[in-house]
Amino acid sequence: MRKKRHLSIDEKRDWLAEVFRDASGQYSQADRFKAMVEDTKLAELEEAAKAAAAASAAPPAPTIDLELLAHLPPPLSEG
Repeated sequence: MRKKRHLSIDEKRDWLAEVFRDASGQYSQADRFKAMVEDTKLAELEEAAKAAAAASAAPPAPTIDLELLAHLPPPLSEG
């Protein structure tokens, strides 16, 4: 079986979290900040993908025929 060539978003976010939470001093403050920025971008990408999937999965709203609306009686007056 062929090896995967690319990491999933979750794998990328896990690695970025390790960089951001590094306490050993292996990564500089700048590296940690960049990891936080990239993680935020990936989180926004995930949210946009979920929103797009939810929007495409929702059935379209039914339309009301204007001729049918013309046959409805007027609203009752309050009183």
